[in-house]
Amino acid sequence: MKLNLSAFLQWRFNIFMCRMIGWRITFFYIRMLGTLYFLFNPKEKWKIRKAVKTVFSDHKYRPEIRSISKKVFRGIFSHYFEKFFNAYSTAGTLRNFVMNHMGSEDLDVIKQGLAKGKGILLITGHFGGVEFIPAFLGANNFPVSIVAKFKSKDLRNASVQQASNFLTKIIDAKQTPNIIQAIFDDLKANRIVITQCDEIDEWKPSRYDKLFFLGKQVRLDKTVNILSKRCGATVVFGVMHRDDNHRYKFIATSYEDIAKQYQRSINMPMGAMVLKFMEHYIYKYPEEWYQWKKYQGLDVFAPSGVDVKTPASIPVLKPSLI
Repeated sequence: MKLNLSAFLQWRFNIFMCRMIGWRITFFYIRMLGTLYFLFNPKEKWKIRKAVKTVFSDHKYRPEIRSISKKVFRGIFSHYFEKFFNAYSTAGTLRNFVMNHMGSEDLDVIKQGLAKGKGILLITGHFGGVEFIPAFLGANNFPVSIVAKFKSKDLRNASVQQASNFLTKIIDAKQTPNIIQAIFDDLKANRIVITQCDEIDEWKPSRYDKLFFLGKQVRLDKTVNILSKRCGATVVFGVMHRDDNHRYKFIATSYEDIAKQYQRSINMPMGAMVLKFMEHYIYKYPEEWYQWKKYQGLDVFAPSGVDVKTPASIPVLKPSLI
């Protein structure tokens, strides 16, 4: 089995080094390891660059696309630093970082959702400081559950231990026999359950519903629609936007506000709307999405007998909060 970037960075020696050299230097260490990885894996690097070029070829000039690609790689390295810091820092260090570097103007959306007593289905994506969302919400005294998968036992054990310090429960996708039931149970307990709408490898495509996503027409993943219809929970879309100077902003938008911003909401499934909302963030901050290497995998979900490239005139849904 080919070693991917995540597994490479999570070698025990690399974890040991990160703990020894301190978190300030760890970022540069991860960046160095990532650069080395892509040096020996040029095809994967080319795949990411090609994805960025394909998505932005109708919207940006070549110098802009090259600049975006460079930022995308830096964003990938930032993601892994955040993953390590979130799992392996002390609870006190993480809590201080959350309180001093993260903020939000949208926590009323969370409070109002929990006030209904049926839990919140918080939909996010592989974007920005997503690893910090549970700690941020937990530090603000909200009960959180998150569906996650782990590349190593060390990371899983560290993450579970850290989660206990922040009112967070981890639903391990590899060890939970019935993930859907586990999600329903936690929603019934009036918890915030975090799931991702752009988990391309796990998509369960609809037979009928289609949409344009990042320039490709694809069959919609049914997961969000199934969850929202069966659980009765409040649906909120949220991202942890990564800003300059190690600052982060949690942005939460209710499903009702998303629907208001999209004129075709009456005829559009919930799963399609949140994915289009995710799309906006990717277009606006492409360096924060770390799924670019899986972009080509969207072709698997293309309806048969159609041109999968959307015209540049397709409008992009624009959240009003950023």
